[in-house]
Amino acid sequence: MGAMHNLFTLLTLLSLITSVTHACFLTAKWNLYVISNIEDDIVVHIKSGDDDLGNHTIPFNGNYNWSFCDRIDGHTLFYGYFWWGSKFTSLALFDNELRGPCALSKESGQHCYWLVRPDGFYVSAYNRTFDDNYYYWTLKKHWD
Repeated sequence: MGAMHNLFTLLTLLSLITSVTHACFLTAKWNLYVISNIEDDIVVHIKSGDDDLGNHTIPFNGNYNWSFCDRIDGHTLFYGYFWWGSKFTSLALFDNELRGPCALSKESGQHCYWLVRPDGFYVSAYNRTFDDNYYYWTLKKHWD
């Protein structure tokens, strides 16, 4: 009984520390950004297996961002469904493949930036403007 009580107390304390500091316990904290470089509004619906972040309208040069703790098993997946006028496409915004282009060692967590342009969807670990620093961006998908 004493060991169970100590374990419960430890887990409760860790949960409180994690929620107060917004830190992740045992896994990396990821910060994802979807930035629109389209002169019209775009709509994105973002989902994972655990969370439905809903629809978000992003204006020209605006962004939508969120943070999450990576799963312990490393199989975190966030998907985005995008509408731009009559165009629609969907793509993975975060999965095991995207860890590479997004991963940098940062104390405040990992950052992954998506830039939505008229020609497609670009990803980068850096928040740079496209015109001057296009080599930071990797084209992952064209609009369907």
